[in-house]
Amino acid sequence: MIICEGKTKRIVTTDNPNEVIIETKDDLTGGDAAKKETIQGISEHKTTQASNVFELLNRSGIDTAFIKRTSKNEMLTHKCDMLPLEIVMRRFAWGSYLKRCPDFKKEKPHRFDQIQVELFHKHAVVMPPLADTPTQMEEGEARGKYLRDGVWKEGVYTDPLIVDEGEKWFLYPAKEPMTSGNQLMEIQPALTPEEKKKLVNDIAIPVFEALEKAWSKIETSDGAVSLVDIKIEAGRRASDGAIVVADVIDNDSWRIWPGGDPTKQLDKQCFRDGYDLNDVANKYQLVAGLTQKFL
Repeated sequence: MIICEGKTKRIVTTDNPNEVIIETKDDLTGGDAAKKETIQGISEHKTTQASNVFELLNRSGIDTAFIKRTSKNEMLTHKCDMLPLEIVMRRFAWGSYLKRCPDFKKEKPHRFDQIQVELFHKHAVVMPPLADTPTQMEEGEARGKYLRDGVWKEGVYTDPLIVDEGEKWFLYPAKEPMTSGNQLMEIQPALTPEEKKKLVNDIAIPVFEALEKAWSKIETSDGAVSLVDIKIEAGRRASDGAIVVADVIDNDSWRIWPGGDPTKQLDKQCFRDGYDLNDVANKYQLVAGLTQKFL
């Protein structure tokens, strides 16, 4: 039975109430699903990537929901109560970070000495006059109400940035300069301070370090692969309540640049940028093969 279905995957029950199957679909989306294409075979490449990544993380001693790959496009995982968060780790200032912090926009991408960790909320914020007061809304519901022809109505902010002020979390637009005047709303934290500290120090940073090291050992014709940034999700494992890396990590999750060159991108950004779909498929297949070397 299907528990839930998203833009690019569905979650299916198993005979074990504490385990589920993640089934990847042959779909890619961009721009909050404003752009969507079906590419035959892409699900197999993404499942290969995710399985190899989770095998690496498990071997590195990082708690994940992954158990094993069960078919070309399916993985068996622990069932988790997902946190409504996206955790982003960065080695380079790129993407939406430059929209929030334009001072880092330089001719050569700025490299951080310390990994930068940011949290984003998976629920969109709907602002007046679309709502009476600033309101959080599950993104699927917001998409149905406020996304038309690939354009969000003014006043809807997806994946807002979380700024932790202790007892309160404050939400800000993810793609606008950070100022006190563009705060969207305040919410109750989804994590205790101790849980957040563990999420950052024991999960997020170790995940980035393990994958950065693995990618740095992958040589291509353009040089070793640089891990620029990565987005992961986490959840509370149903069997014991532990917070673990969950969902999937694949070519939709990171930016990877052979030789540290952004023009050589192998990740989903090529799809967002309008590359030919055959070229996109070839890059996903190539990345699937490269992640085999993680093992």
